[in-house]
Amino acid sequence: MEIKHPKAGEKILLLALTTMLKPLVRLLICQNITYVGLQSLLKNIYVKVADESFQLDGKRQTDSRISLLTGVHRADVKTIRNQRSEQSSEKIIKASLSAQIMSIWTGHHAYIDNNRLPKPLFKMRSDGVPSFEQLVLSVSKDKHPRSFLDDWLNQGIVELHKVDEKDLVVLSERGYVPEVDYEEKLFFAGKNIGDHLSVVVNNLEKDKPAMFDRAVYYQELTEGSVKELEQLSKTKIMEVLIQINQRASELQEKDSNLKNANHCMHVGAYFYHDKEEKINE
Repeated sequence: MEIKHPKAGEKILLLALTTMLKPLVRLLICQNITYVGLQSLLKNIYVKVADESFQLDGKRQTDSRISLLTGVHRADVKTIRNQRSEQSSEKIIKASLSAQIMSIWTGHHAYIDNNRLPKPLFKMRSDGVPSFEQLVLSVSKDKHPRSFLDDWLNQGIVELHKVDEKDLVVLSERGYVPEVDYEEKLFFAGKNIGDHLSVVVNNLEKDKPAMFDRAVYYQELTEGSVKELEQLSKTKIMEVLIQINQRASELQEKDSNLKNANHCMHVGAYFYHDKEEKINE
């Protein structure tokens, strides 16, 4: 009887999946989510991905086909497909709005000065323009600007300066990387990692043009050298991200009323460091 061994490509895929999943499993265990607890979520995701991304041209997606693709029982497929989409939590809505507000303040021409730095803003629209109130209302009219201001003051994202008896809201240096609370961090982590993995998957599919995905790797460094490189990375990458954000804001304003303005983009960067693992030779 012939024993089949995984092909070389399959072995590499399993190794890559193990590398990607280990940090995720660490997070799950830290949050007291067991393997059994993850099964239900995985079942739902398998069904939703198959339903959204693996339809046949000109044919209606069926429960039977999704069951065949995913290995999920057809009755469970039917139940999952009939579920209503979950409403976004208040924390997720707030995190998303905060990100939009920060992008406009650091990118839109009305809110940056000649040096392309974010302007101090009048607290209220009645005090002058541009104002923090106007900025928040340009993103959402459902949330009171005061609630954002109080929250950002508490986090140290902004500071209040008194000028001619009027309050000016000034973006602090640490405001570019706000210390959001845990639930908001989870929202951004899901967005960043999810989109990065989408780039990886796209680049592994042979029939699609590759998306940009580059990184720098070095080993045999001292802790001091790593700290120096970390600071250099933060400075340079933030400069580039601010540049891209400002150009994206200009292009969005130009494109927003066009019929084909239905595309989105996401660019990010990271710096990881740890003690290197010795590979047994």
